[in-house]
Amino acid sequence: MELKPVLHHNGCLNFEASSMLHNIIAKIKGQFVHKILLLLCVFTLYSMKLFHLSGNVVTLGFVLAEIIFLFLASWVFYYNVKMVQSIILTIANQVSITDDKIAITPFTYNLPFSNKTHPDRLEFKINELKIRKTDNPSMFTKALGNRMFLLKDKEKEAYIVSDYFDPALKVKLMDILVQVTPPELLLPGRLRHY
Repeated sequence: MELKPVLHHNGCLNFEASSMLHNIIAKIKGQFVHKILLLLCVFTLYSMKLFHLSGNVVTLGFVLAEIIFLFLASWVFYYNVKMVQSIILTIANQVSITDDKIAITPFTYNLPFSNKTHPDRLEFKINELKIRKTDNPSMFTKALGNRMFLLKDKEKEAYIVSDYFDPALKVKLMDILVQVTPPELLLPGRLRHY
C-alpha cells in the first residue's frame, strides 16, 4: 500500500488518505447499490408472482399487498441509505493539524436519495476535543480494520483510519490523545495501545 506523505505548510500538517482507503469507500458504496438492485429485483419478482396468483387480474387484495410490500421495501431502502451515509460522512479523507485545531475533510456521499446536511469540513478545537481509540463503526466491511481514532466534541464526530495515512499522523494523534486525556485515564492498562 502506497501512503501519501505528510505535507508541511505554514505550521500546518496536512495528511491525505491513501488510494486504498478510497477503494474501500467505493466498495462500501458499491455494496449499497447492489443491495438496492437486489431489493428492486425481489420487489419485481414478488409483484409478478402475486399478479399471477391473483389470476392475472388486478384486485383490491393485489393492490393492498403491493402497497404494503412497497412500504416495507421503502423502509429497508431508507434505513440502508442512512446507515451507509452516516458511516461514509464520518470517515476522514484529509486531515489538517495545527497547534490548536484539527480539520477533517470527510468522504463525500453522492448516492441517490441522500440529504446533504453534513458539512464539507469538520473542525475540532484541540482544547475541546475528546479523542480515543476505537473499533470499526461499520458492520459492512472489515477492510477498514479495527484500529481507528474517534474524534468528538459537543456537536460532531469523525473517524480517522490511521493505517491508511502517513505514520506521522498516528504519532501526532497519540500526542494529542495524551495531551487532552485526564491523567487518571493514562495509567497503565487504561489506555489501549496497538
